[in-house]
Amino acid sequence: MNGSSKKFKVLVGLTAVMLAVAPFSASAATTTKAAAPMITAVTQVVKPIYLNSTSYINLVDVGLSPVDGGQIAAFTLSIYNGSSASLDLTNYWFRLANLSGSTYSIKTSAADGKLTRIAPNSKLMITLYATVGESTKLSDLIFKVVKFNFSVAGYEQGVGRFTFPKNFNNVVAAGSYKSLYFATTILNSKVTSAKIAASGDEDQQITVNYVYNNIGKKAVALSKYKYYLVTASGIMYEATPSITEDLSIQPLTRKELSITATVPNSLAKTGWKLMILRDNGGETAVTLPVGTYNLYFSTSTPTTSSAADNFTYTNTEGSYHYKLTSLLREPWNSQDVLSARIRLTNKSTTAVSIPSLSGYFYLDDKTKLDFKTIAVNNQFGLNAGGYVDLDVYAKLPSNFNFTKAQLMLNNKVDDKTTTKLGELTGTSYLAQIPTYAVDKVMNIDRDGSKMTAALNNVNVYNTTTNKIFSVQMTLTSTEKRTIDPIRLVGLFKSDNGDIFPATATMAEGQVNASNKALLTFTATVPQNYDTNNLKLIVGEGVTDTKYTDAKTTAEGFINAVSYGLPQEQRLYSAYKDISLLPYKFSINKITPTLLGDDVQLTLLYNLDKDATYNIYPTDRKLVMEVVGVDTSNGAETNYLSQELTIEGDPATPTLHAGSNQELVIKKANPNNGFNGALKYKLRLYESVQGAKKLIAERNIDNWYIQNDWTADTNS
Repeated sequence: MNGSSKKFKVLVGLTAVMLAVAPFSASAATTTKAAAPMITAVTQVVKPIYLNSTSYINLVDVGLSPVDGGQIAAFTLSIYNGSSASLDLTNYWFRLANLSGSTYSIKTSAADGKLTRIAPNSKLMITLYATVGESTKLSDLIFKVVKFNFSVAGYEQGVGRFTFPKNFNNVVAAGSYKSLYFATTILNSKVTSAKIAASGDEDQQITVNYVYNNIGKKAVALSKYKYYLVTASGIMYEATPSITEDLSIQPLTRKELSITATVPNSLAKTGWKLMILRDNGGETAVTLPVGTYNLYFSTSTPTTSSAADNFTYTNTEGSYHYKLTSLLREPWNSQDVLSARIRLTNKSTTAVSIPSLSGYFYLDDKTKLDFKTIAVNNQFGLNAGGYVDLDVYAKLPSNFNFTKAQLMLNNKVDDKTTTKLGELTGTSYLAQIPTYAVDKVMNIDRDGSKMTAALNNVNVYNTTTNKIFSVQMTLTSTEKRTIDPIRLVGLFKSDNGDIFPATATMAEGQVNASNKALLTFTATVPQNYDTNNLKLIVGEGVTDTKYTDAKTTAEGFINAVSYGLPQEQRLYSAYKDISLLPYKFSINKITPTLLGDDVQLTLLYNLDKDATYNIYPTDRKLVMEVVGVDTSNGAETNYLSQELTIEGDPATPTLHAGSNQELVIKKANPNNGFNGALKYKLRLYESVQGAKKLIAERNIDNWYIQNDWTADTNS
């Protein structure tokens, strides 16, 4: 690796399958700046392994890097101890195997070799690595966590495992960023631009601008990091950073590097990657992967308007600048939607009118696809220096592939007359839907209707034949006036390409400044279908030439993102602050009694309402049940079942917002008297379209007297 030519050939190309995140051209500098940064993270595709009810292991980073005769596979774990006692790591072992059952010897990094215990309510980072085959992909590997246990065969009890989707490789897409985890802080890292230019007659120089951003509260030192530029075929060139000494990065500060290397000009200008390695620090010379980043080069020669993502058009009224800021291909029923967002900026010194945009997509210089332009709301013109984002879209067959997409833009003067404005160019490489982590906020940047969208929870409601998969989101207005909420639409998509159209449900009404609306997406799937790998693809609904509103049905969607989803909302073990957005429900005291042939429950409860929610469902259905359980065989006997509403129809027992509210439920006892040998439970279900989910369950300690639950907490 340190030879005079500073290069050697490795088979990293076999593992370089691009992560499905939309990259951005470095030549389109303002495209990159205008787009919200996307994160590339393994946490989007794996879920935590729980050691017990309060402690768990997160896989926060994984990577492959070449070595002679193979690759180093490195895994960074975040281990959290939520218990009141220290966690002994020597009770847990880590195993690495492939899909064929072969195992690899796994080692702890030199810096983490002495970590054996985790203090209560704290976490630590630990990196492990192993040497695997040179053609091994991450999807071939199974990372297992086992626990030492004398009572099981082989003394190893499986705790959990991490596996990876078929095409996942953790390579950071162009325009995306990656978080690097350390014991005391987190660095966000990103390639901000890359350029390739001639250097003499036989060589060319690659320059990569790269940034570390310390978002934590403590400084971190980066020691013995090495940077390589890698071709699509796996040839590696050692690169020189502008800062060659060890880096020390203070909290909330950035370090920007310029990384350069000279390479033969005979090499292709596509498919390059930046690979960063760090020294393990042990007695044996081992380098561990830090990150691999896809590069997309801008050139040193100017581009023409026929192959550019921007142009300027001037007429007697003024000067207009058109810029392609996004190009997306989104699935929609049996077709796909091809959409583009164009930023129109007034480069004049006075206000101008907004042209009436028309035109078509021209795919691979042969297929014409007329687009529809979404009408701009609340916009009469553009002030000097002002801009507006224009959305256009068209539908195309889902099996139609293309490499280049040109947007032919015209100004529609009247029904019979159009004048050509110019051309914008994008590629299928840019048309991929960006992937969002579960905690990333989606920004809907529409003039007069600006909002953000964030995931709340996932729930699954079951019947005997199918289940209803439900995802709830909160929309928050960032406008200063009351607005009609954005109408988002979406679908669920699995890793293997299965698509389930989602029904978007939101109550009617308006949202005040900085206030919120609840939105729910639901789809019916077969009872035996694995919903753990479903993703939500969500975007702004469009109907003909307008954005979808409460009175219209969406004909497609634009500006979509793909959300990895969190785990299903947990079962509450106590009736304390049960989330029923926009409410929280708690039972303070409960008195269960038998009155003749009736069962009666008297509840004293709190129903706290978040008043910042202006729009929320008012037809929520709950079911409260009392069951007796035979502890010898698990048989259950139902003693009471009552539907409840929340601030709903008074004809049905309803929960009212406030503190220390009283609710009395009285139903005929379906059984003969009271069986003191049973263990009684109070259960709360939510019912959606005839399907139910158990939300909370707690034992009833005593009958005929008041049970005080005010001190309860959820485990």
